Amino acid sequence: MTSVDDPRQQYLGLTGVLMDADYEFTRFTEALNLIKKTVLGNEKVIFHRREILHAQPPFECLNDPVKRAELDSALLNLMSFAAYKVITVVIDKKRLRDQYSVWQAEPYHYCMMCLMERYVQLLRRTPHKGDVLAESREKRDNKRLAKSYRYTYKHGTSFLGAEVFQRCLPTEIKLARKSENVAGLQLADLIANPCCRDLICRHSGHAMTADFGGKVVEILYRNKYRRSWSGRVEGFGTKWLP
Repeated sequence: MTSVDDPRQQYLGLTGVLMDADYEFTRFTEALNLIKKTVLGNEKVIFHRREILHAQPPFECLNDPVKRAELDSALLNLMSFAAYKVITVVIDKKRLRDQYSVWQAEPYHYCMMCLMERYVQLLRRTPHKGDVLAESREKRDNKRLAKSYRYTYKHGTSFLGAEVFQRCLPTEIKLARKSENVAGLQLADLIANPCCRDLICRHSGHAMTADFGGKVVEILYRNKYRRSWSGRVEGFGTKWLP
C-alpha cells in the first residue's frame, strides 16, 4: 500500500486455474510436453511468460517470427480445448486506500480471500475436496500467500463460514518451484498477465493492445471463466476490487 501512487504498482491481480488433478498430471502434461517437443525440440523446457515474450533463454528460437507464430498457435489451441476453469481477482490498491480511510485491507489477503470464496463455492456443490497449489516465489511472498490462505481457512469470510472452507480445502496451501515443471502452474503463468490486463483495461476504458493476450482472454470468456448458471462471468469468474 506504500506504492499505490506508482501506476506500475497500483494494481494487484491473482489468477487461479481449476483443473482435475489426475487430468493435469496425465493428459494435460502430455499435451503441453508435446508442444514443447514439437515446437522447441525439448520437452524439459519450462514455460515462463516473461522469457517467452522477450525470447530469452531457452526461448531464443522465438526471435524467428515463424517459430513464434507456431508456438502461439499451439498454446492457444491447447487453451481452447483443455479441460479447466479460471478465476481472476484484481484489486485497485489506490482506490482501496482512497475509498476506505479507516479500513485498510491488506491487498494480497483481500484478493486471496475472494479467489478462495469462488473456488469453494464451486467445490461445495460436489462431493470432491479441492487442493491449492501455488508457484513458490520469494520467501516474503510465500509467507504472505500462506498467511492469507491460512486466515481464510480458519475464519471464513463475511459470505462463507469457516466450515465451508475447511470441508472443501486442505489446511495449508502447497507450493512448488518453477523447476518442478508443473504443467498446471505453467498454464496459470501464461494466462495470469492477460487476465489482469484485461480487467484493468475494461475498468480504465483503454483498449488491450497485446495480440496474443487478447486471444487468450477471448478464449477464457468464451468457455473457461467460471460463470453463473445464467452465463454471467463478472462476479463469478472475474472480480474487480474494491
